[in-house]
This record gives sequence, structure tokens and C-alpha cells, in this order.
Amino acid sequence: MKTFIFLFLITIITVDAGAQVGCDPSLNSNIPPSPYVDGYLTFDGKGDFLRSDDLNQLEFPAGNTDSFSIHTNMKIAVPYKAMYIFGKYRSAGWMVGYNTNESGYISIYINNSWKRIYQLGADTSWHEYEIKYNKASQSLKTYVDGILTNTYNNFSYSTMEDNCAFSVGNVGFFAQYGPQTVNLSSLWFNGSIAEIKIHVNTNCILNYGFNEGGGQVARDSLTYFYSDRSYPGSSTCGISHMMLGYMPSVDTCDPEWSAFDNPLPSRFTPLGTGTQYWYSNAGMEFYAEHFSTAMTIHNGDLINGGYFNLAGGNAASCIAKWNGSTWSPLGSGLNHEPLGLLSFNGELYAAGYFDTAGSVPVNHIAKWNGSQWLSVGEGFNNVVNTLFEFNGELIAGGWFTSSGNDIISAVARWDGTKWTAMSTGMNGTVYAFCNYRGELYAAGNFNFASGIPAGGIAKWDGYKWNPVGTGVAGGEKTIYSLAVYNDELYAGGSYIKMGDDFCYNIAKYNGISWRPIGAGADGAFCNTSRGYISSMKVCNDELYIAGHFSKINGVIANKLARFNGANWCSVEYGVDLRPRALEVFDNDLIINGDFYSASGVESNNIVRYSPQRNLTGIENNNTPLGFKLEQNYPNPFNPKTKIGFSIANPGYVSLKIFDITGKQVAVLADKDMQAGYYNFDFDGQDLGSGVYIYRLEASGRDGIKNTESKKMILIK
Repeated sequence: MKTFIFLFLITIITVDAGAQVGCDPSLNSNIPPSPYVDGYLTFDGKGDFLRSDDLNQLEFPAGNTDSFSIHTNMKIAVPYKAMYIFGKYRSAGWMVGYNTNESGYISIYINNSWKRIYQLGADTSWHEYEIKYNKASQSLKTYVDGILTNTYNNFSYSTMEDNCAFSVGNVGFFAQYGPQTVNLSSLWFNGSIAEIKIHVNTNCILNYGFNEGGGQVARDSLTYFYSDRSYPGSSTCGISHMMLGYMPSVDTCDPEWSAFDNPLPSRFTPLGTGTQYWYSNAGMEFYAEHFSTAMTIHNGDLINGGYFNLAGGNAASCIAKWNGSTWSPLGSGLNHEPLGLLSFNGELYAAGYFDTAGSVPVNHIAKWNGSQWLSVGEGFNNVVNTLFEFNGELIAGGWFTSSGNDIISAVARWDGTKWTAMSTGMNGTVYAFCNYRGELYAAGNFNFASGIPAGGIAKWDGYKWNPVGTGVAGGEKTIYSLAVYNDELYAGGSYIKMGDDFCYNIAKYNGISWRPIGAGADGAFCNTSRGYISSMKVCNDELYIAGHFSKINGVIANKLARFNGANWCSVEYGVDLRPRALEVFDNDLIINGDFYSASGVESNNIVRYSPQRNLTGIENNNTPLGFKLEQNYPNPFNPKTKIGFSIANPGYVSLKIFDITGKQVAVLADKDMQAGYYNFDFDGQDLGSGVYIYRLEASGRDGIKNTESKKMILIK
């Protein structure tokens, strides 16, 4: 009987993790609606396209295809311009094109010849096109706006097995992508398309209305993979999938999405036209790969760094400032993207991949004094990832192993004239720093700090680095970001376990021990840790996290989420590709990275989110939004400790202590209590060393009962 009691006591019963209690119901969504709004894609004729991997079912094999039909709704923007519109073609295959062999005709290339669909001429209006093939009658018929336009009798074909991608917008027909194919292929689609629907043997193979919205785009579905801009449509994780959907941005790799209706309301707003990289040389003009990487606040301006040459349409090389209304460059900028930015002693420090700042040669770090870029000592021999100020000193972390002739491994401090080592540093990369309870913490991908096993996180005692528990394990074994919220240290990254606990990319530390946050951040199957967290920031008294995940503790959230002290919430529909850094500017949250839109709002790599003010985990600053039992602090303890909890509804509450056999040894609460936060002191002076269980029961007047138990250790 005692064994049964003990097992019952240590069982933790929690409320539904999928509920987003205390979130923003007016703009909250577990699943992006489909269709979001009725819309279409516009291709500019300069390189926009969408592409899938090879799809065998779209080769219409002659041996087992009884019939097929292709239905589309589209319009041409520029008449009498040769263009491939969509299809699956390399050496064989098929495609729909315009003005290919005969001026002004929309045609289908099939069985190694062009078949007319409709003489469009200079008509640039919307039309519905349909192509139907019937094997029994050996007929190929074409329709425009429901009217039969052509019939091809005795029509048969041998094969269309070309092993290439299905594409909309030309270049995706080819295996490679880059300037060489931009040069080789000039038949870009210049027009708009609202639908593609393809049936084979009565089975619908494709049905795309380009209405999937709010950042949850088919081409970026976490269930399948996230796209790579360098090779659009290629799979970088998961299962390949038909990658068609809208990306609301004018970009080489993706067409612009337009809505027939008005989009849903959002608290996301763009920062002008954001950042882009425009390539122009020898008649080749297109938007190349571009993204943002780092942010900080300096002299009241938002500083944004990344790989771009335009900010708000103005020339700016890899770094620019936003004053709340316009973008402007910082001199001639940097020759590569920064990864760390920091305002320190009245000057702006930048660190990252670059080796030139302005016209000044530098080694991965430089400073901007308001008028020019300057070197910072001898810099480093490799990339600097992050900058931090601690006790009036500038601290740098990264991949480096030396500064000038001095061996400095992964972490260094600036004494005003040169960089100096901090003990023997780390044997791997440092990605993040944090000040927690007056101590400096460093995190990254390393196994040793000051020669001591550290597992990706360590703290500085003024002389050497010390481990913080046994660290992370599994996945990439990397911590990318640190943040302090409600007097606890949060660590986000790519890992499976923190110490002995399964955490999945996020854990928190109370000064004594690490704890998982429910089921963690997961749902993206790009790596063994099921995703990653790249950045964390406190804004409006809430903790925001960004990265690559679709769920946080069971709550559906598309790469962006927030914690209000009681529950995790999605942030509308999240962002469409990869968020990178978070910053607070004018009391709003700024998100940058590699993305086109946030919750359907067009935003090139940087966007503003304006939270609903005073929406926190505590209603009217004193009423919790959920039931929660905190870990005792300190733990282990001798002989006193504190136990905190919160209840959202008034009712009967009991807080009791049991020993390992299930015997009750103390009662801290056993009465009716109002909703609120509570702390109880427990003194184990009369008890022996060992493991104890404390159990909280709350039976609210609304009829809801919650129970939770935790372990604590008394060591004398």
C-alpha cells in the first residue's frame, strides 16, 4: 500500500499543454487558416519561380495513364514575350508556355511538340485554361473559360520521364540554380497565376490555389522541410514535398503574393521595405540571397546587421540603422555580415565574418565612432559570434583561437588597448553570454571550460570558468542563446538533454539545478533535437523565443513563441522562414532573420511586433492565469527551503510534505485560499537526510481540480 501511495505522489498531473491560457485570443491561432485569403502569385519576369523536387506522378507514364487534366487560372503581364509558365521539362516532359513557336499563343509542349491552347495575343486579362487528355478516345482537348478551343485526335505519346522538377516560372525546370542558369534561361514567366490543379487517372495530384497564408506556407511546411534560398525548393531536412505556396516578397527566388481580399489584422508591421541584396552586372539584374543576423540599440537607433546591400531601398553594406521611420547606412559599412552588435562606452561595436569595415582592414571586429569605422586592437584569427558588457568590460565570444600572437580560445575581454584571455577559455565555440545574479555565464558548443568538463555552459568566477551542471547532450549539443526571466536563467539551442533530463532545445536554471520546460521546443525534424532555438528576449514582461520549431511545450507556435509567466503562447502565425535575432525597440519586439513575411505581413528579413500592453501572466498584476507548483529553492537544502506556487481560481488548497515511503511529515497549507502567488517556508530541522515529496492540490470553486508533485532533497 505504501508503494502505491509513493507512486501516486510522484506522478505529476498537468493541465492541457495545448491550451493557450492568458494569450491573445483576438490574434491567436493554433493552425493557420486555409485559405487565409483568396490570392494569386505575380512573377516579374526577372527570376521569380517555385520548384518542387522530381515528382514521378507528373510524368504521365504512357503505360498506365488513362487520362489527365490540367486546370489553371492565369494572366500574362507582357504580351508577345516568350516565356515558360509552368510544367515539368528538361529533355522530355511537358510544359505550358506562351509565344514559344508561334506569336501570341498559349500552348502546351507535350510529346516533343507544341499544341495550341488559345491565341492570346495582346490580351492581358484573367482566363481559365483547361487541357484534357483521354486515352480511350486518343483525344487532347483544350478549353478557355469553359469553351472548347482545340481538339487533337489520334493523339498518343510515348514517354515524359525526364527526372526533373515541376516548376512555375521557368528556371525550376533545370537541375541547377544560380547566375549560370539566369544567364542560360531567358524565358521567365511575366504574369500572374491563381490556381494550378492537375488530375491523373481521376486522382488529384496537385491542387494549389496559392491561398495558404500567414507564414505557414506549403513551401516552408515544418512537416516537410524549410527551403534554402540558395537552392530554392531543395530539401534540407525531412521529406520532400510539392513546394508551392506564396511568399509575399519581391525576390529572385519567389514571386510576389497578392490578395483578392484584405488580410486578417495583425500586430506585425514592416520596418520600411526591410533589407535586400540587389545584384546587377552585365545585363543581369535580380535579388540575390539576403538575410539579417544581429541587432542592438545605439544612441536611440535600432542597428541591424546582415547580408544585404539595400536597407529601405538605400545603399547600405551589411549594416544600417533605423530611427523609427527611415533606414540609413553607417558609412560604407562592412564587407560581410556581423553576428554580434553592442553599444559600449558611447561607440558601436560590430563583430562577425567581415575583414573590412569602411575602408579599414580589420580582423572580425570593428567599432563605429559616429563618423568612421576603426579597428579594435589586433582583432581575432576567426569569426566572433557575440559581444557582451560585464562589469564595465567588453567581452567577445566566438570561433577564434588567437588575437595577434596571443593564444585566446573562444572568449576574450578588451582592456582598452588589447584583447586578453579569460583563463584558458573553451575548447569550442561560444555563442552567447548572460549576466545572471551578478555572474557572467557563457554558452555554446564546447566540452571544456578552463580545462574542466562543462557541456556547453559555464560561469566565470573572476579567475576561471566553472561548469553549470553537466551541461547539454544530444542533437548539436549547442546552446545558442541565454536570457533571464523571473529570476531564472533560460538556455535555448539545439540539444536533447540538459543533465539527465530530456529538454528538447530549452531548459531553465534556478541557481542550483536545471529543469526542462515541459516537452520543450520541437516539431521540426531537421535534426535529432527536432529543431532549435536561436534567440530569446524579454519584452513587455514576457519571454519571447525564436528559432525553428512548430511546438513549445505542446502549444502550436510557428518559429516564434512567448511565455507570460504561466503559459506558452503562439505569436499569431509566426514567420515563414528562419528568424534569427530579437531586440526591443520603442517597447516593441523586433525580429530579424531570413524570412519574407510574419503572419502574412510582407517584411524583408526584419519586422516589428507590438504586443498587447499589460497582457502578462498576472491579470491586474496579482492574479495568475494558471496553476503552477515551483521547484523548491534552494534544492538540495539544509534545513530550510521555500516552496512557491500559483493558483488561478479561489478554492480549497493543500500543500503537504511526504517522505520516500509515502508517509506525511508536514502540512504547510490546508484551507480555502484566493487566487494568487504564494510562498511557504519549510524547515526540515527535525527530519533526516533524504528525498522528500511535496504535493499541491487545488480544488477551485469552478469545479476544476489540479494536482502536482515535485521532489526535493534534504542534505545534512
